[in-house]
Amino acid sequence: MKRRVLLLALAVLLYATACVSFVDKDGAWEGISPSRFMFKSYVPPDAAGPGGWKAARIIINLARQSGDGRLQLVPCQVQVEVPEANYLGSISDALAQTEAAKAADAAAEIVLTQGLFSAEMCGRFHEEMRKRLEIPIPGARVRKFIDMKGAENEGSAPRVLRVARE
Repeated sequence: MKRRVLLLALAVLLYATACVSFVDKDGAWEGISPSRFMFKSYVPPDAAGPGGWKAARIIINLARQSGDGRLQLVPCQVQVEVPEANYLGSISDALAQTEAAKAADAAAEIVLTQGLFSAEMCGRFHEEMRKRLEIPIPGARVRKFIDMKGAENEGSAPRVLRVARE
């Protein structure tokens, strides 16, 4: 029954967005691709050493089964901000993307098993993702979208991603 529900949820999600795959051929969870987090600089570093900020915006739809068995999508605006450089050194886009994807996967697995109300899910997702992202990238922030003064408007539209877990 659980596998059937998961497969149905994934079929619905893949129909809605053909560019996202969460399950490999053996049915194992693959998670969010790092390439989904497209970081753009919005505060350039002004000197050697710590400074500057870059951000990626994404909408992650957390999918869960409601009490009556229906699939319920909870859209979460996720703005991930990392320093261009911190006390550990420069933070590449590749590192930021990889660590953001790992943190999002871990946060989704935790949040989707907690049985939270829809209104609570995004806040908890932000909190769990931030806790996991701050370990490899000190200073990282995760929150819902905010207006970023000085950010480039080109290509700054959020990317939509759907995540389903049973």
